[in-house]
Amino acid sequence: MPLLDWLPGAHRSRPGEGQGAAPRPASATDWPFPFPPPGRAKPSPPDTIPPGIAYRWPFHPLAGPPLPSRGVPAPVSLAEFKRELSGWCDDVGVISIDDPALAHEREEILWVYPHTRSLVCMIGEENKAAMQSRYLPSANNELYRCEERLWEMGRRVVKYVNALGGEGLTTTIGWPQEVGQRWADKIWPLSHKLVAQAAGLGVIGLSRNFLHRKFGAYCLIDTVLTNLEWPAYDAPVAWNPCLQCNLCVASCPTEAIKPDGDFDFFACYNHTYRDSIPGFLDLVRDLSERSRREFKQRWTDNEIAALWQAMAFKVEYRCFNCVATCPAEIEDAFHAERDVRRRYLDETLKPLTHTRAVEDEQFVIDSPSMREKHGIPPGEWRTPIDRRSRSAAGVRLVSLRRIRTQSVDAMMRWMPQYFRPYEARGLAFTTQFLLTGEGGGAWAMRIADERCEVRPGTVEHADLTVRTPALLFLALHRGEASALWGLLSGRIRLGGRRRLFFLFPRLFPTEAGSTRLHRWAFRLRRALRRS
Repeated sequence: MPLLDWLPGAHRSRPGEGQGAAPRPASATDWPFPFPPPGRAKPSPPDTIPPGIAYRWPFHPLAGPPLPSRGVPAPVSLAEFKRELSGWCDDVGVISIDDPALAHEREEILWVYPHTRSLVCMIGEENKAAMQSRYLPSANNELYRCEERLWEMGRRVVKYVNALGGEGLTTTIGWPQEVGQRWADKIWPLSHKLVAQAAGLGVIGLSRNFLHRKFGAYCLIDTVLTNLEWPAYDAPVAWNPCLQCNLCVASCPTEAIKPDGDFDFFACYNHTYRDSIPGFLDLVRDLSERSRREFKQRWTDNEIAALWQAMAFKVEYRCFNCVATCPAEIEDAFHAERDVRRRYLDETLKPLTHTRAVEDEQFVIDSPSMREKHGIPPGEWRTPIDRRSRSAAGVRLVSLRRIRTQSVDAMMRWMPQYFRPYEARGLAFTTQFLLTGEGGGAWAMRIADERCEVRPGTVEHADLTVRTPALLFLALHRGEASALWGLLSGRIRLGGRRRLFFLFPRLFPTEAGSTRLHRWAFRLRRALRRS
């Protein structure tokens, strides 16, 4: 697919690409989803932005000349190998490192284990009843117990590989990841779900969960890298359980899952993973930047206690609805038998949706539209706490700026994720970024259809052109510089429809102002809308 096929006059150019420099893939659009899209996908007209099914890119190429591969022909057939592993794995599949689904990660896999020739994908089944419980500790505990079983599966697989004359290592199921080196960017070197789908174990669903052919969404995945190699490998299956269900869409309290295939990563991440990195970053920054009064307004005792529990024990995920309401493992009965479907909706979907969306506290990204929707004025960050209630119901706004990238390249690639679609209704324009100096390059951004697409390169006839030092633009994203001062000092130069630049704080939310003027303007807008 051409790099900038959505605009005439496009020119291929990559950040950091200079004279004599080799081109390098830097955009997710260079690595489309390697399988048929989940759900009932509709062809996108040529002049529209397609749904963001997946955002894939290499983190870094292998540094220096590659090490010689020590591949070992397996002394047993693939069928016999998998039959032996089935004694302790709930399911297993094997693919080659040269599988097209892993093209964007091949060098990273070799960086983890230079002699990788095959990837052994292991499936661990989760207890469905525990994952469907409204009592979150039961679901979280089941997840971690399943992880422990997968670690043991991986250890036994490596021992068996050793007995066959090969070598191998297990990767990580979830945590720990390479946050110290890669945050905030692609912190994993290997995408287990892509491996599992390539191995024919199931498919990635509309919810972005992996759906196993037998276990549905109630499973976890881990992968063993090995230097054993076979003449033939497993292949994907033709299965699409997401054609007409959409229960994950209906049950998601954050509205992150879209029926057209889009997925709002940060809406899910800032809520479900609240007691992980997002909450911890928020707490540390508030302790260092806020006054005592502001801290009390932003943090309740139960939020602090939940974060303590996550640090003292393990992360407590705040929602599993997309897993718990998915009927993929009973797909045929769910769609064919009305009684099964009715019982599933009444006993699973409705109770979980009410608990997670009504009774639980909702963590919502702070943006002008969300403040208007929930009636939270500048200088406040939550709806009033109901002291008569036993639940933590209410809305707590969280700043998206607290999750900040460390490089210009990562910032530009992640902009479609930072983008807030509900702030862009009725907007359609193209922006050309010409970033100079260290980390600079040319990037083109298109906003239309409440979607955002960013690609390296230049375009003709952009609606808005932004010329600025790359590190200054990164500082704006990180909240360390002022756009107004950049304009006044001439370090930010605009061309074309300059007024579009002033939409950016809304489309890519920044910290809301909290002065009396901001509060007065907020109340005036609400009064005018009511009248």
